[in-house]
Amino acid sequence: MHITLSRMDMLQAVQRCQNIVERRHTVPILSNICLNTGDNELVMTATDLEVGIRTQGAATIHQAGRITVAARKLFDVLKELNADADIDIELDNAFLNIKSGRSRFRLATMPADDFPDVQEDEESSSIHIDGADLATMIASTSFAMSNDETRKYLTGTLFEIDKQGCLNLAATDGHRLALTRASLEQTVEASQSIVPRKAVMEIRKLCEDIPGQVTLNMSDRQIRLTAASHMLTSKLIDARFPSYEDVIPANNPEIAIADRNGLDQILRRIMIVANEFTHDVRLQIKPGELMVFSHNTDQEQAEESIELDYNGPEVEIGFNARYIRDVLSVMHGDTVRISLKDGLSPVLLKEEEDSAASFVIMPMRI
Repeated sequence: MHITLSRMDMLQAVQRCQNIVERRHTVPILSNICLNTGDNELVMTATDLEVGIRTQGAATIHQAGRITVAARKLFDVLKELNADADIDIELDNAFLNIKSGRSRFRLATMPADDFPDVQEDEESSSIHIDGADLATMIASTSFAMSNDETRKYLTGTLFEIDKQGCLNLAATDGHRLALTRASLEQTVEASQSIVPRKAVMEIRKLCEDIPGQVTLNMSDRQIRLTAASHMLTSKLIDARFPSYEDVIPANNPEIAIADRNGLDQILRRIMIVANEFTHDVRLQIKPGELMVFSHNTDQEQAEESIELDYNGPEVEIGFNARYIRDVLSVMHGDTVRISLKDGLSPVLLKEEEDSAASFVIMPMRI
């Protein structure tokens, strides 16, 4: 193998691959990136056997070849090289020689024959969507994924194509639910896929970095994202996602409208003396005003109020303030619409200007 290519192009590609690689994998070759020459291009592949990525960039091929090299070490080398100089890479026996300007590096390699292929399921539903829109949908829901590995089905995000021709993304940890939807331009058979956390976050990164439309292929076992010259695949979580429609309150008659930034700032201040683990606060909602209270075992207290557009009965309800702040952080409008029933029922939060995303938070007993 002997190739020449742009340092910046290779650095970006290796960085994307490195996000997939596990640094201390029990199978050593999975800590490597596979480099494979194509037709005037270099194809780079990384996998942890669950998530895989393949990316390619233009290169001058002096001699074809295929080899694997440590992902982290290759990234660190590329990061330090001259940004404007091209890179010359040549395989010499079991070592990869990297030249750029006056810099010379010699990295150990492992044979590519032992590197697992990134598998692609052929039978799948295919949809096209703007990458920026998909990244926004993921940002609006991924924070609600659970970290509890005993309930594996909650540690990912549901990607659902419903019968109305919409792509729905939903995530829940049992205490809160985040849901957003987008209408699709094409007709696709209804399906559901629970995508693992790691793949969800990598899909978001690719969609944020690469402008334009992307393609999602979903089968019974795999999801595949194609964005420009990059392809990411992931196995799915083999489980059934909870019926999220049953969680969304259908009868919350009382509506309160609050300033989003103002409410977030109050919660940030009140949380200073809240329990550091549960972040519990008490909200007193009454016509024209929202009072927020907190206390802790040291008998410290805090309270603050904010104006509220509300004309219903007085309601007192407890929440994990972190859950509310997570929702407010992914909203973009000036106000938040709070739909509630009483002090023991789930609350529905939405943006006044945007009905695509819905957030449900379960109350706490305080």
